[in-house]
Amino acid sequence: ANIEAFCNGFNDGLAAAGGAGSTLQLPATAFGDATAVAQAVRAHLLENPTIDAMFAIGDQDTNATISGVQQAGKTGAVHVCGMNFNDSILANIQGGTQACAIDQQGYQQGFFAVSILNNFVNYGVTIPTREILTGPGVIDATNVELVIAGVQAGAR
Repeated sequence: ANIEAFCNGFNDGLAAAGGAGSTLQLPATAFGDATAVAQAVRAHLLENPTIDAMFAIGDQDTNATISGVQQAGKTGAVHVCGMNFNDSILANIQGGTQACAIDQQGYQQGFFAVSILNNFVNYGVTIPTREILTGPGVIDATNVELVIAGVQAGAR
């Protein structure tokens, strides 16, 4: 239900911006099966030649989506974005096979919470009462090198 709500929200956002989106439903047996995901993406693209972008819900599915785009002969014509990142996702963005990744910035969520509580306990600094936005961020060709440097430094 959470993934379905996520996809519906994504499509609603596209519609609000004047675009159109749809959700490629996969059976539960495809979960974690990169071959099944790639084959489904390939078939979907061949059946729907006007698709020019795809969004995947996780780093493994993003890699499988890229494979499906390549198998459909749509590299460069279909832009891929995904949720979360790992080394292969960063390499995809560097290499141009992936347009972007959504970075939930979990590090900041933990860092800010611990820092705020440390300052409160040790120094009596007032705890913020409003939201502290920690993301999401977008990783793309304009900032992928900086993100990689952060990973190498152990900060991400």
